[in-house]
Amino acid sequence: MRRPVHPSASRAGFTLVEMLVVVALLSMLVTMAAMSVPAALGSQRLSGAARQLSADLNQASLLARKEDKLVELRFFELLPTSRQGTLGYRAYQFGLVTGWSTDGKPQVTFSGELQRLPDDVLLMPDAKYNTLKSQTVHSDGTAGAELNVSYVSYFLHVNGSTTLPAGQPAVLTLVRETPKGVPSDLPADFRSIVIDPETHQTRVY
Repeated sequence: MRRPVHPSASRAGFTLVEMLVVVALLSMLVTMAAMSVPAALGSQRLSGAARQLSADLNQASLLARKEDKLVELRFFELLPTSRQGTLGYRAYQFGLVTGWSTDGKPQVTFSGELQRLPDDVLLMPDAKYNTLKSQTVHSDGTAGAELNVSYVSYFLHVNGSTTLPAGQPAVLTLVRETPKGVPSDLPADFRSIVIDPETHQTRVY
């Protein structure tokens, strides 16, 4: 006697249409992953840069109190090092003010190396999101091996007060430069460091 054959037993594997559907779905998933991974990595770089800058600003406060001296924080306008891009505030450095030259310029002993932001990260050029845009621009800075670099700066006193505009928090907003350039409006992905100009306490948003 022949045993009854279950209907599913007559199907041996996938049909051509089913295989094509599976391949199409896999291609869509791979494409979506390829598009989302760079954006996620860029967002992580942005967050890391904001946390590091905030930590360094706090370190400058500690230095001023420890050494009982005025501290200058400089932000340099540079090009990216490993890719094409535009000039922007992409690096910073702080140090102790040890004296003043005859023309009134501070003599600064920097306490550490120049800190560069990731190549696709820079401070927002719009003054609404970058309080440093209200500061005087100097063109005689030294950023690592680069000479005559433009920079803006502010000073930090021993008691925590700063030369940033008083009466409202200062804001340093970090954004990413894309192949389309530096965003002219605040993008969806950004990080802001809010500084109390009277105490130099910082918060990252």
